[in-house]
Amino acid sequence: MSTVCERANSSSTENLEMNLEERSHDFPSKSPSVSAGPTERACEEGADITRANSLNPDENFLETIEKSVSQSKEVRKPEYEVSFGEDSMDPENIAMHISWPRKYYISTLVTLVSGVITMISSCWSLVAEDVMSHFHISREVGVLGISLYIFGLGCGPLLLSPISELYGRRITFIFSLSFSVAWQCLVIWAPTIEGVLFGRFLSGFFGSSFLSVASGTISDIFTKGQIGIPMTFYALAPFAGPSLGPVLSGAFNKDGYKWPFIVMMIVSSVLLGLIAFTVPESYKPVLFIRKAKRLRKETGDEKYYAPLEVLRRDANIFQLIFLSVRRPIALLLRDYMIGVLSFYTGLVLAIIYLYFEVFPYIYPKLWNFTVMETGLAYLGLLTGMIIVCPSCLVFQKNYARRVEHHGGKPTPEMRFEALFYGAFCTPAGLMIFAWTCYSHIHWIGSLIGSAVFGAGVFFVFVGVFAYTVDAYRRFAASAMACNTFSRCIMAGVFPLFGRQMYEGMGINWAGFLLAMISVGMIPVPFLFTKYGPFLRGKSPYAWDD
Repeated sequence: MSTVCERANSSSTENLEMNLEERSHDFPSKSPSVSAGPTERACEEGADITRANSLNPDENFLETIEKSVSQSKEVRKPEYEVSFGEDSMDPENIAMHISWPRKYYISTLVTLVSGVITMISSCWSLVAEDVMSHFHISREVGVLGISLYIFGLGCGPLLLSPISELYGRRITFIFSLSFSVAWQCLVIWAPTIEGVLFGRFLSGFFGSSFLSVASGTISDIFTKGQIGIPMTFYALAPFAGPSLGPVLSGAFNKDGYKWPFIVMMIVSSVLLGLIAFTVPESYKPVLFIRKAKRLRKETGDEKYYAPLEVLRRDANIFQLIFLSVRRPIALLLRDYMIGVLSFYTGLVLAIIYLYFEVFPYIYPKLWNFTVMETGLAYLGLLTGMIIVCPSCLVFQKNYARRVEHHGGKPTPEMRFEALFYGAFCTPAGLMIFAWTCYSHIHWIGSLIGSAVFGAGVFFVFVGVFAYTVDAYRRFAASAMACNTFSRCIMAGVFPLFGRQMYEGMGINWAGFLLAMISVGMIPVPFLFTKYGPFLRGKSPYAWDD
């Protein structure tokens, strides 16, 4: 899910994506930068950020890579290192040459693929009964179809992000989506449940690249002043997809459990073709290589080089993957602030995926919903998110005003405004949902509750992502990877016990329990606002000026 990001207001989202994509697992190069403009600063800062990104005092792997790159550059002169100057019109500088309509086409396409990848995660919810009947398996095994896909979304970026940093975004998109489509075929035609579940995990694993890499493509082609609208829509995709998945499976379920996945496989294949033939490479370090090759050919001078060329020769991809796995886990275990925020986002996302397991139990039982009507019930979550999405523009204006009142000195805690709303909306929505789930109460009451909860989820993610990037500036990539991994694990676990909990405790009391757990998270933004500077001062990873 292989998710969510980090991510809906223009400035905080820009910061998030620049950190996550330009800095995430950025290569430990000590290359000096040359005359880069504002759109290239994230690339320039990559080396400094990566040198700080090791979360262990023992930095043997990182130091080894840095040393080899440094030694290789001893014979290279900084003036021959290629870059894009401000407003550079180099033919390789794709952002300066593609038209506005094409920029929006590219951003819409990668956003659409991200939504489709997350739709596939929830398509399983309304076909699970048919799968259990077809393969003669228990409910516990059947639920693994949701859980394993989400686990794949969480684990995939740990492998695919380093590949994208070495070889570019476009090749990662094509490689990963091709494999995702292939494993979707296994889900459809596997003769055993083991094959189906194996295909679910791997299709999520490879599809996750669009949840971790695609945002970088958007930040590559748009400037700070332009990125707000496309990034807001991209931020909504990881939430819109899961809400629409049950609608699709409800519509095609009557023709057999395979048809929703056949439709999604066809859609994914069409999108793969569009990605392969219409989306150019936008990752600047790769474009620098192309520029260096052109200059060497035009001038006959072999001294021109791009830092990524050196890194490809001297860095080991397996070392980079090891670092990408180690750093987020170490941060999760050693920094309590990250642990709490990761648990918070994991909790609200896990409840959403728990709903994918219990809605097919609640709505037919209480209101005699058909499969299609049950699928439409998930639109309440999406409606709440869409309604509050424009509020991000207000949050950004309020943030700018607070910074001005603070003498132009921002603090990460100023990003918490959205989280304050989310802290109250999530338990309120869960409480409304819990106590309107009676057959004598109209079903619209429960949908209103789910809409309020959906709005709260959106607020929580916006607030947590914005704060994380600001508070962990030099470690933002690892902090976001940590958040992604932990919330996907939680989201994959909750469906495994959700149905049993609702059957054992009763629909109302099970919902009330979730609401009370969410109530326990209300103090988080208040405590972090009051004690945030102190906690950041104690953390070896958080930013503290």
